[in-house]
Amino acid sequence: MDDERLDLSPLDPEPARWRAVMDGTRARVDAVLATRARQQDALAVIAGWTRPLLAAAAAAVLLVAGAEAALDGREERRETVRGLVALSTGWARGAPAPSGADLLHAISRGEAP
Repeated sequence: MDDERLDLSPLDPEPARWRAVMDGTRARVDAVLATRARQQDALAVIAGWTRPLLAAAAAAVLLVAGAEAALDGREERRETVRGLVALSTGWARGAPAPSGADLLHAISRGEAP
């Protein structure tokens, strides 16, 4: 390992060019900040949130609609199962064997005839 320090002076930017780059960057930043300062009234802030809020509301509606459809199908199956359970428990307690019409009634309405 050398104890000699590396000379990095060739990597230094040219002062005039570097100053021009920095001045250009400052001018662009100042322009953006001035534009933002002019647009920061209450109505502009609310208008800026319009699209994100609409997108979030649309996503919420899709989620709720999907959940409602899934739960609706579940409720229909539950009613069918309740009808068949009522019919089979009646049959197990000594009632006559259910007919096809009784089964159809139990499946479609969720109750024993």
